[in-house]
Amino acid sequence: MNTHKFSILLASLAVAAAMFACDALATKPTVSNVRMTTDEQGKTTTSSYSPTDKFYVFADLSGLSSGSVVEAKWYAVNAEGVNPNSEINTSDYSYASGVSFVYFQLNTSDGANWPAGTYRVELYLDGTKVGEQGFTVQ
Repeated sequence: MNTHKFSILLASLAVAAAMFACDALATKPTVSNVRMTTDEQGKTTTSSYSPTDKFYVFADLSGLSSGSVVEAKWYAVNAEGVNPNSEINTSDYSYASGVSFVYFQLNTSDGANWPAGTYRVELYLDGTKVGEQGFTVQ
């Protein structure tokens, strides 16, 4: 009888260990390595732009489910002629399987120069803030 109980105990432990192993292998969705760049290839990082530049923010993606939404919210924190902490643009991307990064580009809609000052972009994954990056225009 003791052998039978021992076998059941070992089987239960094996099942529990397998369940924990599967949980450990599950990939948590992440948006990481948020960075500002000067180009749409994401090669040259920066934290400062000229008034005529386009702004690019890049982030690496991992473990996202198809259809997950990555959103960028752009703010003028303290820029000439703009109310402090004004949201100036929002854009989003619906994740497609196999994509390892996302980038968003911001330029003025009328071709005007950006006012000098400080700015930030916040990134969200399915409505939860996952990162932000500040930058300046000078």
